[in-house]
Amino acid sequence: MPESSAQSIDLVVVGGGIAGLWILDAAVRAGLSVVCVEASKLGSGQSVCAQGIIHGGLKYTLKERDLSASAPISAMPSLWTGLASGDPQNGPDLRTAVMSSPCTWLWRTDSLASRLGMLGAKAALQTRPTTVPPAERPPIIREAPGAVLQVGEPVFETRSVLEALARPHVGDSSEGSGNSRLIAVNGPEGIEFTSQGGEVKRVILRGGNAEVTLLPRAVVLAAGAGNEGLLSRLGLDASITQRRPLHMTLLRSSSLPEFHGHCVDGNRTRVTITSGRDTDGRVVWQLGGDLAETGVARESAAQVTFAAAELQAILPALDLSNCSDAAWSTYRIDRAESRTRSGFRPDDAQVVSLHEGRLLVAWPTKWALAPRLAAAVLDALPPELVAHPTPPVDLAGFEPPEIAAYPWENRTWISHHDVRSAAPA
Repeated sequence: MPESSAQSIDLVVVGGGIAGLWILDAAVRAGLSVVCVEASKLGSGQSVCAQGIIHGGLKYTLKERDLSASAPISAMPSLWTGLASGDPQNGPDLRTAVMSSPCTWLWRTDSLASRLGMLGAKAALQTRPTTVPPAERPPIIREAPGAVLQVGEPVFETRSVLEALARPHVGDSSEGSGNSRLIAVNGPEGIEFTSQGGEVKRVILRGGNAEVTLLPRAVVLAAGAGNEGLLSRLGLDASITQRRPLHMTLLRSSSLPEFHGHCVDGNRTRVTITSGRDTDGRVVWQLGGDLAETGVARESAAQVTFAAAELQAILPALDLSNCSDAAWSTYRIDRAESRTRSGFRPDDAQVVSLHEGRLLVAWPTKWALAPRLAAAVLDALPPELVAHPTPPVDLAGFEPPEIAAYPWENRTWISHHDVRSAAPA
């Protein structure tokens, strides 16, 4: 394509997950010309698989080494709740996003309240737990031993958040799609870079039969695990990234209650449970926490057997014996992040700035930290770019990407009866 037909643009964001979409929205609010490019489906990978809990830092007070992570995330529950109420001051309009629950529950041992009280006092928490008497607890944990705490950490349906973030940036089909700022391309090969020393000079985007050449003033790589491949394509060091794998477990039944909470055992989150629904209306529990982290070493069948035993231990009131449609499945997913020296989770959202802010590599670290990541990206952009934005570009002919399906759709399931039969005596 002739260079004369290339269009100048302030920012190209690669990756349409929670990170890329929040950065897109923040950049538009700052008056920049920007496009967000997705090579698969919105949220594919980490974002749509997230459990959707807007942590406020309480979980991080369980371990002394995690206390530093509680301060950056402490304001997130109130910020997200405000956006879901239509507060236009601090970010995107999330009124159409579905809040599954305004809180989560913590339960397990008599030492839970004292441990959280002791370590929580050292952390800058805005969300303090409330001890709940048995009569006010959810039935499934009403008889749990020790303290049961209610925590003001809302839980959102991930696809509904992605949809709410995307909607304002998709062009009106009646006007053509030239005014869209969110476009799908033909897989990774639909993005072609011309770079010098890793600094992107030109981006060619191809989606369907459409093609456009852009001259970006800055580029943000916000593609999660895909950042590794993008860095390699630019001739840059992909070892600035790290992955921490999970083996998530799914339990599905029309008889399950909707429930969101953490079973805490000592200084570890033994199991984290969040709830969704499949296309037939059945409740699906996602089981994370230590179960998912240690489960990386187990094959799927062993993970299901172990998970069933764990649920029986932590939720004795849960009786699946009469649930004829109860079934299990698992899936694996990597948490992609900026590399830390220890290999542990970074304390905050991370932005690596190269070429004086003209190439940024971004990871939210946690779903809840997407607003902090977007703010950090804007702060890291070259000052002249923000001070003197360019006009919008014409992206006619490109289509917006679809939203990825939940991880429990189109999976192979094993009935609970078969799991119990396979479990050791």
